[in-house]
Parts: sequence; C-alpha cells; structure tokens
Amino acid sequence: MKFMKLSLFSFLFISILPLALCACGGDDESPYDKNDNEEESEEEVTVKVSPVTNLKAEGTLKANELQLSWNTPSDIVMVEIAYWMDGNEDSKETEMVRGKSELLISVPEYGTYRISATSIDNYGRRAESVEITATPYEEDAPTEIVQVNDKLPIADPYCFYYEGKYYAYGTGWASGFPVYTSTDLVHWTEARALQDTDSWQGSNKTWWWAPEVYQYNNLFYMFYVNSEHICVARSTSGPDGPFRQSEKKPLISAYNNIDPSFFIDDDGTPYLYFVTTYDGNVIKVAELAPDLQSIKEETITECIRATEDWEKIQGEICEGPSLIKKDGVYYLLYSANHYQCKDYAVGYATADSPYGPWKKYNGNPILRRDLPGAGGLTGVGHGAPFQCGDGTWKYIFHAHESANAVGKRTSYINDLHFSASGEISISGELIKPVVVEEQVIER
Repeated sequence: MKFMKLSLFSFLFISILPLALCACGGDDESPYDKNDNEEESEEEVTVKVSPVTNLKAEGTLKANELQLSWNTPSDIVMVEIAYWMDGNEDSKETEMVRGKSELLISVPEYGTYRISATSIDNYGRRAESVEITATPYEEDAPTEIVQVNDKLPIADPYCFYYEGKYYAYGTGWASGFPVYTSTDLVHWTEARALQDTDSWQGSNKTWWWAPEVYQYNNLFYMFYVNSEHICVARSTSGPDGPFRQSEKKPLISAYNNIDPSFFIDDDGTPYLYFVTTYDGNVIKVAELAPDLQSIKEETITECIRATEDWEKIQGEICEGPSLIKKDGVYYLLYSANHYQCKDYAVGYATADSPYGPWKKYNGNPILRRDLPGAGGLTGVGHGAPFQCGDGTWKYIFHAHESANAVGKRTSYINDLHFSASGEISISGELIKPVVVEEQVIER
C-alpha cells in the first residue's frame, strides 16, 4: 500500500508540473531561460550632484601664491580642492572648504599647477571634478604704501590690540562694518569685518552703529547696533573677521537699545553695558548668558542718566559706555549731550560693583572741545579706552568734520592716564590716524 500511494503522488506531481511552468512562464518563455543581465536590466535611479562653476585661479602680489574662487551650488555643503604640479600627481595637496567660495593657496615652487574642485553634498555624494591649470607669479610684485585718506573715517570708534596689531572698528558704512588694522596707531589699512548679509537687519537697513570686538573663550565676538537693536556676531578666524550671526536676531528685541559694551569681571561673569532710548538715553547694565546670545532680564540695572549741567546742553543724553576695572574700582566712561552738539563730551563715574551705585567724577568732563586732550577738535566723544602692547592706556574718539559742520565724523587717539589717586585724564600729543594701502607699482 505504501508503494502504491507514493507512485500515485509522483504521477500527480509529474503531471501537474508542466502546467504550472506553462502558467508562470507565459507563452514560450520560461523563467529559467533568463540570464543574470536580463534580471538586472531595470534602470537604476541616480542622484546627480551639482559641480562647482566658474572655477578661477589668479596670481596675487606674492610669489607662488594663487587666489582660487568658484561658484558653489546651493545644494553643496563642502568643496574639495586639490592641486599639484602639472606632471607630478604625487605632489597633490588637498583641502576641504566649507561656507565660502574662495581659497588662498601657497604652492611650494614656481610652475604650472593643476587645480581641481569637487563639490560634495550632505550625503557625501561627489560631483564630477572641475579642473583648470594656473601659473602663479614667480616673484613678489613691487609695491609701495600710498596714503588714500588723511583721516580715519569712522565714528563711535573702538580699538582692540591683539598679537602685535591694533584693530579699529566704527560707524561709517551703510551695509556692515569695516575693520582697520595698524602696527603704529598712525597708518591704518582697511578690510571688511561684517557684511549685511551675515547679520539680522531691522527696518532701517543702513543704521549700522557702534561695533566693539572682544575675545571670549578663544573666539571673537562683535557687539553692534542695527536699526536701534543690539546684535552679536562671532568670528572663528580672528579679530578681522569675517563675523557672522549663527541665528539672525537682535540680542534684545522688546525695546530700542544702542551702544553695547562688553565686560568680563575677574570671576568670569560677562556683562553688557548698553543704552535704552525710550526714557532719554540712559546707560544700563545686565548680566549675559554664558554663550553671550541673551541677557538675563532680571539683572537689568540702571547705571547713570543725564543729571549734570554739562550733560544737558543739548538733550538729556548719556551714551557710549565703556568699562575699565583697575585696582578693584570700576570706571564707567561715557559721553553726554547729542552727538551733533559742539559740546559733546566725555566723563566717567566709579563704583565698587559692576552694577553700581555709580558716583560721577566731580571733575567731569575730562574730554571736550575746550580741553587740551581734544586737540582743538569739536564734538568729541563716544570713544573707547584700550590698552596698548606696552601696557599703557589710550582713548580713541570721534570728532566733527570741522568747527562749523558735523559732516562725516572721523577718529583720533590720545593718552589716557590714571593718577596716583585713581583719577582719569585724557591728554598728550593727539594722534591723527591716516588710511594707507599697498599698491602695485608694476608687474
């Protein structure tokens, strides 16, 4: 019986199998007749990564140096730049570039170089490389230093000393801020520190005022005003920028505020001194959050407002604060009167705490058009104290264009002194900065 059942099952299986194969294969084709290539013949879906465009390389004023530039597509997160001596690919150097479309390279020797740029998207996918050749100049270009402005054309100036160089910032552009650099405080060269596209802008897009720059936690922060709101931008590369806001917003949005000045106390606490304008120009202070991106509202404290006769000649205005701490005493320097007033002037107050209470110096003002430190200039004020490389102090400030016109305000520098009894004065031989630039004589 077992043999008969097995034979019947085998008979049925053998009889049905051809029918099943015929039904699955259709017509005359059997699936067993397909080869591997036909099974994988479906078209694969690929993503095309956009390459860079307009790749260029130009020689600079320096020998064996090339300035690269290109247009980066919007869907690209980084560009791989490779360069090597033509005919010697073993000399290839590679750099990854994020967030910009330019790169300055120094090549080891004179010759023709191949340069390739490969764009990479957020998934690590690479575009086809774009390649060009370029040859740098063999020798440095002959240059000369030429004076291009007999004044330093900024108002509300601030000066910062870092690694053997002075950096000056101020009000003066309609779309961001310049930075001027110098090694002697007299001759300054210009660059751009912050562009309008890198920052929040309010309704008054040309109101860029009062920038100040500080080093904090190994980064550089610029506090400044746009449209009567304080903002803060950051540079990861140095005090000459570029400065950018990671989140484009004002530091304080609830009300108008101007003239920021940053201060770090001995215990590491960061403070911001600033001016509110809704009740006259009044100087206030608040503690900042550790990341410097917000203030602690509950700590806002009024410091000083215009109360003295010399402060109220034109308007009731106290502004342009700066803080120095010396021998345990807090010195708050400030300017008073409207900036268009000929008697715009500088005074200071002292306290035992960053919050005050503040006692105004009874010898105020310490800088005004009728005092020696002004050097005969009119409308002097809204400056900032800074420490020089040799440890001495100076004060940079702006003045009117002339005795009869406010005009385009420009900046000057004089000595700031502390007396044995702790009193501040501004005097000495006035420094009159000029702007210079390096120009190529011939190539």
